[in-house]
Formats: sequence, structure tokens, C-alpha cells
Amino acid sequence: MSILLVIVVLVYVLALIMASEYTRSRLKLSPYFTRRIIHLLAGDSIVVLPLFDSPVYPIMLTVILALMVVVGLSRPNNPFSRTMVISEYDKIHVYGPLYYILAIMVLVIVFYGKPEIVIASTMIMAWGDGFASLIPKLVSRPHMVFDKGPRYRKSIEGFTAMIVFGFIGSILGLWLSNIIAGLRVSILGFMPVLLVACVVAGLVELLSVGVLAGFDNFTVPFASAIIIYFLEKVLGFIQ
Repeated sequence: MSILLVIVVLVYVLALIMASEYTRSRLKLSPYFTRRIIHLLAGDSIVVLPLFDSPVYPIMLTVILALMVVVGLSRPNNPFSRTMVISEYDKIHVYGPLYYILAIMVLVIVFYGKPEIVIASTMIMAWGDGFASLIPKLVSRPHMVFDKGPRYRKSIEGFTAMIVFGFIGSILGLWLSNIIAGLRVSILGFMPVLLVACVVAGLVELLSVGVLAGFDNFTVPFASAIIIYFLEKVLGFIQ
């Protein structure tokens, strides 16, 4: 069952990449937008986490995906590179998808026994960080908090999108996991924890500038996971 699930998730991610490249080439889109779509949708597969029999399988899955990303991004003119590589990005930013996968791997290793933490923090990263980068691009004059080059470019609109869509994504992820994978989490009871986690994630993303600019795929989910764990365990919030 778990091996089959690994294959299904791999097929889903590969199909998403191919579909994104097809859409990009047909509609003459920038890799920026297709990269955002993959960022949003690839992480959604985390909702099946409770179906795995052991952490070995999701860890195996992330290792395979990480190797695919390294190989794909190191070779020009393949569908992965054409879809994911943005010319204005430096080397640190280019490998953002690798950090995304490695962050999920760490979350699985540390919090496998608490799948709601892994799912919620991954969805906050996928949806919150995804829209935090996309929404300001759709606004004619975003209100900038930092605007001193690519490493120092953050806006109020991005901060707001991080909180709003991170909250929506985390609720959706837990709800889907309840239905698909038999996770037993009271969504309504968990909402205050998720809201606090999203606000903290928004602040972390906002402050991920300079040397941290290329590493928000680490800082956002790790901050979210720590806050959820703290609120759930230390302060006694229950599912």
C-alpha cells in the first residue's frame, strides 16, 4: 500500500510539472507563474501522509523528488528547467524547490507522530508562501515594506496573502486529510492554533530578506510547525 502511494504521489508531481510546462509554452507564460502553480499544488499531496505505514516511505518519496529536482535544475532545456528556472533568480533562489522538498522531509522526520503539524505547516508553506509571492505581482502598486532589490522586496499585500491563504490552505489540507486519509482533527477547534501559526509565518516570511531571502521554504514551515507544536502541547490546546 505504501509503495503504491509513493508511486501515485510521484506520478502526480511529474504530471503537474508536465502540465505546467505545457500550459506555460502554449500560453507564453513566464516560468514565474508556472513555478508558483507547482509550489501551490505539489505540496497538497501531503494530505495523504497518514496513509503511509511508516515514516520510511514519505522520507523515501522526498529523497526521490529531491534527486529529481537536482538533476532537473542542473540540466538546461528540459521541461523541469523551462518550467521552474527564472532568469532573474540567483543560484540560491533557483534551488528553492529543493529546499521546499527538504523542508517537508525534516518535518516528516521530526513530527511524523503528529501528522496534523506536518500537514498544516506544509500547506501554510505551499499556499501562504505561494500566494505571498504571486499576489503582489497582480497588484499595480503594491505597498512595499522593503524594496531594495530582489533580496529586500516585501509588501503589505504579500504579508496579508501569506496569512489569509496560509490559513485557508492549512484548513483545506487538514479537512482533506480527514476525509482521504482518516486523520482525526477537529478543524474548528484547531482554527485558533492555525491562525496564530499563519500570523507568525507571515512575519517570518516578511522578515526573510537579505541572506534569508532564498530560504523562506525553510523558515516558514519550520516556524509554523514550532508554533503549532508549542500551542498544542505546551499550552494545552487540543485537537
